[in-house]
Amino acid sequence: MRILLFTGKGGVGKTTVAAATAAQAAEFGMRTIVCSTDPAHSLADAFDVPLGDRPTPIAQGLFGQQLNARVRFEEAWDDVRTYLVDVLDWAGADAVEAEELAVIPGLDEVFALGDIKEFATNGEYDLVVVDCAPTAETIRLLSLPDVLGWYMDRMFDTQRRLTRLARPILQRVSGVPIAGDGVFGAIRRFYERLDGVRELLTDGDITSARLVVNPERLVVAEARRTFTYLSLFGYHVDAVIANRILPAELDHPWMTQWRATQSAHLDVIAETFAP
Repeated sequence: MRILLFTGKGGVGKTTVAAATAAQAAEFGMRTIVCSTDPAHSLADAFDVPLGDRPTPIAQGLFGQQLNARVRFEEAWDDVRTYLVDVLDWAGADAVEAEELAVIPGLDEVFALGDIKEFATNGEYDLVVVDCAPTAETIRLLSLPDVLGWYMDRMFDTQRRLTRLARPILQRVSGVPIAGDGVFGAIRRFYERLDGVRELLTDGDITSARLVVNPERLVVAEARRTFTYLSLFGYHVDAVIANRILPAELDHPWMTQWRATQSAHLDVIAETFAP
């Protein structure tokens, strides 16, 4: 079982590279799924195949998925959603606003981690290819196991006990809806679904991150920072893929300076990331 995480600055072509990698792996006979964790999905466009929130066949041995955080939220967090809607309604938000605001930012990354773990452990796939969001969102995605682990270990049980003790008083005094055991139970079940994700993603024998870059100064600078962040979090980078390189056979005068600039940046990429 292998997991490959593709990330890079927005617009470098990471979705194309992830899709091509998955397609080639399937041609080699590997049972492959490629999933997008980028809210601005373009994976379906890359394959020219409609993709939903569940694994969808693309070709022989190849499946694709585009995560829909709203659908997952309604499935997994109905108790939490109902509670948040009640709180927002108490605070004066109308019904439509409350429903929209109940979708918490960052859920895309949380649900994605659960899916990656499921795909890697259910025995149905040999390779999981992840088309990650641009680098900032990817760092947030990969740091979530640490953040959630800290919260659940140090704060969750304490807050649950305090809420249970204060609930009768607060409801009489303020009227604000107070989270019940069903809300805390939903959060706990969701966290347990992520249990072991960090160990899975930091195991270099199973998971690798791959940085997609263009031979451009700003892109290379961001890739350097991403490489550093991933290393600090314990993730293994096994490849840097330079995309959108002008082919050598282009011999038009207008391309000469552009090719020379790309060549200089390719040298920097090699010096920075080799081996």
